[in-house]
Amino acid sequence: MSRLTGPGARAAAVASLAVAALGLTACSGGAAGSAAAGGSAESGDSVTMATQPWLGYGPWYIAEEKGYFEDEGVDVTITNFETDSDMNAAFASGRIDMANVATHTALKMIEAGMEVKIVLLEDASLTADAILGDSTITSVADLKGKKVAFEEGSVSNLLLGYALEQEGLSLDDIQPVPMSPADAGSALIAGQVPAAVTYEPYISEARSASDSFTPIYTAAENEGLISDVLVVSTDALENKKDAIQKVVDAWGPSIDFYESDTEEARGIIAENVGSAAEDLETAFDGVKFFGLDDNAEQLGGSYLETTLPSVQEVATKIGIADGGTDLSSIIDTSFVE
Repeated sequence: MSRLTGPGARAAAVASLAVAALGLTACSGGAAGSAAAGGSAESGDSVTMATQPWLGYGPWYIAEEKGYFEDEGVDVTITNFETDSDMNAAFASGRIDMANVATHTALKMIEAGMEVKIVLLEDASLTADAILGDSTITSVADLKGKKVAFEEGSVSNLLLGYALEQEGLSLDDIQPVPMSPADAGSALIAGQVPAAVTYEPYISEARSASDSFTPIYTAAENEGLISDVLVVSTDALENKKDAIQKVVDAWGPSIDFYESDTEEARGIIAENVGSAAEDLETAFDGVKFFGLDDNAEQLGGSYLETTLPSVQEVATKIGIADGGTDLSSIIDTSFVE
């Protein structure tokens, strides 16, 4: 899931990375498609959004295909990134107005000095993030002393660190093999590692390759630990407030469509993340989406009061966040109220 991660960078080198990332990996749609190569559109009703091939961000593709952005009167350029570092660089450079990121990533961005706020709670992963093991790994305890492939600083790192902690272990007790979630799944399939931490669609891909690859731990063990949000730069909040509201409003009918026309909705999402819908049925079942009514109740409620503190505590304990952020200051509930 991105699930944007990595250290927040504000140097000039970050900006140059962002330019390259936007030029090479953009996947745009809608009338504002040209904005992907040239930065945020000047119009107050045009915005740029960064995303990654994760199911939880799929409702935005529904909004795009079903015309919900158009209905709201906003042009949204969706730029799809394959790596967290490129996505992070693009947002940090100011060339992206908003991004879909994991909760712990939002915390890391703010700790790094990036001026963003959480405006929407999108999803929570239950079984769509997991630690997979081959036939020699049947429990988290079996990971001790073994090679484990995972992306450092990511949701995979967060899940692995939490799981190990529950067994009285730490990351020092394993042999980390740093790589992207896609590569982690491939490494497991190739027999290069006995365990990998990844998310959908890579979990399904690995399990379809061999029945010996099974989940030994999933995000369902701590619901909300692996969750995703929409973050918006404070610059966009100040200068494109109406457009941001329109984007958030388009999330509502997208979730409604997912719930009422689930098969078609899943087909739209699957196509955009590069998989067949039938291959992701289990994956979809492992993701919980939050509509606008849920957000009105939870974003400033249970998410702020319970989920965020829990994520901050775990991320700080395993060393991928610094902690100490004033959590109430990083959420803007006005768009869902």
